[in-house]
Amino acid sequence: MLSIAFFRRVAFLTAFFAYLQIALGGVVRVTGSGLGCPDWPLCHGRPYPAADVHSIIEYSHRTVGSITSLLLVITVVLAWLLFRQQRPVVAWLATAALVAIGGEVLLGAGVVVNELASWLVLVHLGLAMVILGFLLATAIMSLPASSGGSIAMPATAAAATFVLLLTGSTVVASSADESCHAWPLCGNGLAFDFSGANAFTMLHRGAGLAIGILLVYVLIRAMRQTLLRPVALATLVVLALQVAVGAAAAVTGAALFNGLHVAIATLVWSGMLSIALLTLPRTDRQRAMSRLAVEKRPA
Repeated sequence: MLSIAFFRRVAFLTAFFAYLQIALGGVVRVTGSGLGCPDWPLCHGRPYPAADVHSIIEYSHRTVGSITSLLLVITVVLAWLLFRQQRPVVAWLATAALVAIGGEVLLGAGVVVNELASWLVLVHLGLAMVILGFLLATAIMSLPASSGGSIAMPATAAAATFVLLLTGSTVVASSADESCHAWPLCGNGLAFDFSGANAFTMLHRGAGLAIGILLVYVLIRAMRQTLLRPVALATLVVLALQVAVGAAAAVTGAALFNGLHVAIATLVWSGMLSIALLTLPRTDRQRAMSRLAVEKRPA
């Protein structure tokens, strides 16, 4: 039987699979498996991967993407059935995610056809984050009604996190991560180096410091609110882990840490966006109209 509770479970499950797809995309990138399946939608002309680790990794990424797409279609249908009258914003957010994921599929094909062109990889990641954002918004805006709170600082922090993710992707796309194996700066770890691709590393780490301070400030403030405290605390822990993993990735250059860096960064983005979304008011149309009628009633 269809219910709002069932929809919320499906919506959050869809968002989880979208996150898993991004995390696997990071694994594909840092392991050099992007051409493990050099054709699309098949893999070496077959509907299953070859007995090769790179083909399996790339095919797993595509498979999770297919599951995400199926779950998203279900989410959209349920959203229009359950929310089109009382809270249509939920249905429109789900629909926006569906449209965006169509574009992501085409971009994914373009990435393969163009043999991992760096600018396409960057756009591919950015759109994936937008899709995850739409799915989180769909799930969170379906939660019980709330009057909301101040959104300015959480929204700014979420936007800054998105920018930081893109600067990190630029570092990888420019191969700057291969020439600066030190932390927090280059050289012996204390030297500024703006030569060549290392300029992208300096940009990312400088942005990381400034934005990190902003995130800590917003998260500490969010922990003062009962509704936001669990998400804020979890995001603060994940942020600290991200700094540690980022340092390990810079010093060692190991694929394990590079893969974790992308996956954990996506969790930070999800946490900051969730806090911003939780501060938005959630009001059913019928309740809003009743409240407006009461306010207009003559004394």
